[in-house]
Amino acid sequence: MMVKVMNMKKITKLTAVILALTLMFSFLVGCKKSVDSDYLSSTIVVYENGDSTGQNNEKDNGFGLGDLFGGSKENLLLYKKVKLENYIEVPEYKGIVVDTKSQEFLKYYNKIFEDDIEQKSLYKETNIIENGYIANIDFVGKIDGVAFDGGTGKEYNLKIGSNTFIDDFEEQLIGVKSGATKDVVVTFPSDYSEKTLAGKEAVFTVTVNYVGCPMTIEESYEKMGFESAEKYTSNITSRAIDEYLLNYVCSKAKIKDYPEDDKKILGDAIYNHYAAIASASGTDFQQLLLGNGMTADQFKDQFSIEFMKTNMVMYYIFYAEGLKMIESTLQKQEVSEPAIAESYAVQEIAISYLYEKAEIK
Repeated sequence: MMVKVMNMKKITKLTAVILALTLMFSFLVGCKKSVDSDYLSSTIVVYENGDSTGQNNEKDNGFGLGDLFGGSKENLLLYKKVKLENYIEVPEYKGIVVDTKSQEFLKYYNKIFEDDIEQKSLYKETNIIENGYIANIDFVGKIDGVAFDGGTGKEYNLKIGSNTFIDDFEEQLIGVKSGATKDVVVTFPSDYSEKTLAGKEAVFTVTVNYVGCPMTIEESYEKMGFESAEKYTSNITSRAIDEYLLNYVCSKAKIKDYPEDDKKILGDAIYNHYAAIASASGTDFQQLLLGNGMTADQFKDQFSIEFMKTNMVMYYIFYAEGLKMIESTLQKQEVSEPAIAESYAVQEIAISYLYEKAEIK
């Protein structure tokens, strides 16, 4: 397992469990972003009374007036028995100023584009490894000349600078050419999770099979399904605004407590989701948790809280502004657990509302 070569020093038990899963699968808890050419730059928000408002920068997230269902709490799964204002303090969220030319916003823009590059493999072949490039490598790790369990990998795509592997591993590959072999010397941290390796020096013989340089907007827009670089740029800007708005309200919100009934619903849903994914690959999820020192109940408790830090803010806005669930938005969520799918749909609608009310420069 290449997990043993990872920088386990820097991650918690909970993150270790999820890292083990996400090496095999792709699922983001709490914030699901769809990246495709249908995601443009504004939206329609539908209110409790059925009125709608459009925004003049042509955003369309697939919302429509013909497929609304239920605007009351009784029609949703979460937070319908509680007053969220008793559990959370939310900052003023109307009129958030977003300066798209600021350095702060540029960080969000760059992160969205970097995620696209990584998720869609938007790399072009080059010859020499640099920071931020992708390197496809084979490696064999040895301690005192003897290969150790978990230290071997083939055709592994490593993003240089991601700190995926232990300290100094990635840095030593900078400048290595495609097709070359290099011995990388590292020392495992003294508190490394695999005790037999902790504190020991290892030599990894690394062969570079391929080096990929990130594409530019102009080189990648067609691969992303856009007609022009300008439309792709607009798409990235829109998603960066969404991310900025989400982070703004969530970072300033103050959570007092977590409603127990909703915490249980989400904890069970998240556990069931991961258990199903693990089962599909022949992995016993409960044993995976136990192997990382965590029980099923501990996982549910910790992960539901992480999810709810964003989730409660989104539902607060959704209910406070009398927004309505939209069936097509709910049904397009790519998760089978109803509580998670509903959460993503509520988040999408709430962020669209924030976008409409924001002051975007």
